[in-house]
Amino acid sequence: MKKYLKGAIAAVLVLTLAFIAVFPAFTVSPFLGDAYASVVTVSDLQDSGSAAFTRFGNVLSLMKGDGLPTPGSVLVGGDFTKLLFDDAIPGVTLTRKNLTDVYPDADPDTVVCIQGNHDNPVSGLTKTGFYDMGAYCLYAVTEDDFPWLQGTRSCAEGDIKALAEDMTARFNAMIDADDLRPVIIMTHLPLHHTYRASWADNKYASYVFNAINNAAETLDMIFLFGHQHSGDYDDYIGGSVNYMQPGDLIRVPLPDRAGENCYTEETLNFTYLNCGYLGYSNNHETETSTNVLTLGAIQFSPDTIRFVKYSQDGFYRSDDVTRKNTATEEQMQAVIGEYPEMRNRSAWEIESGIFTWVYNLFTKILDVIVFWK
Repeated sequence: MKKYLKGAIAAVLVLTLAFIAVFPAFTVSPFLGDAYASVVTVSDLQDSGSAAFTRFGNVLSLMKGDGLPTPGSVLVGGDFTKLLFDDAIPGVTLTRKNLTDVYPDADPDTVVCIQGNHDNPVSGLTKTGFYDMGAYCLYAVTEDDFPWLQGTRSCAEGDIKALAEDMTARFNAMIDADDLRPVIIMTHLPLHHTYRASWADNKYASYVFNAINNAAETLDMIFLFGHQHSGDYDDYIGGSVNYMQPGDLIRVPLPDRAGENCYTEETLNFTYLNCGYLGYSNNHETETSTNVLTLGAIQFSPDTIRFVKYSQDGFYRSDDVTRKNTATEEQMQAVIGEYPEMRNRSAWEIESGIFTWVYNLFTKILDVIVFWK
């Protein structure tokens, strides 16, 4: 009997090892099975040539392979321009192309790109404003309306106060109408105090923070940012892959002075994280932070919001937040509509068309030079 049991156990072990050897990549998908909407997030696609955009396509393919359905929208938090100085047209064009290369059924117009501090305004960039995205609402903010180096700009405080007042009005209108869909706010600059805040980079962030935090007592709200390239600036919140949830303490810069210790600690009522950086990380790595480059995804299910990050090696981390407001059937069936007001569509077609013609001409000339060598 003992001999029989030993043989059976040995057989089970052999079969288990064989299964592991044959199916080493067999894993549970990190994506929600009951998600009714998915959003991809990224920012600061700055690197030599088009490397960051190639990275975007590669990591997005990994997500698709692990079960991410076609995203309803792609949110890009600015700074496209290490490719051609401060012209964002190549970066916006390549981001749209990479999405449809990976998801042929995706609509490139669902790529929402905001202006970063390295981007000249072009027609393909989304204007500051409140947008109905079907499953959720988006408040997009450009660099012009929430700029960097705020302490050096004489009109910045007044402009940012006006921005915060408009946010408050929009969010209160949702609450009054009993529209309890999740809200994503995306700006290029962060709200938290960092080394950059010591030289007044986001000096007036408290006005925007208060507008969001007050509304987030009722609404499920998410704040996305870029700009930092993390690490050195964001070590204390996790480095290049950071995530803060309701209940966490956040350092918010003081509006009347700037310096290393010029902040107040506030309790978050909303979820706060970066879009994910795929260009470069300008930091060192500490025991409590990371300099990994990642692409983000947000998924909405009836009771949960999931935040997923992928690196070039695959799945990196996921975090869940329980929703304050369970999604209704109507919310779950909502789809993104036409939103030409987000950008000047006709001007964008002209700008991108000219760029494409010039780019194709340049590559043909380059091919001829290479051939004759």
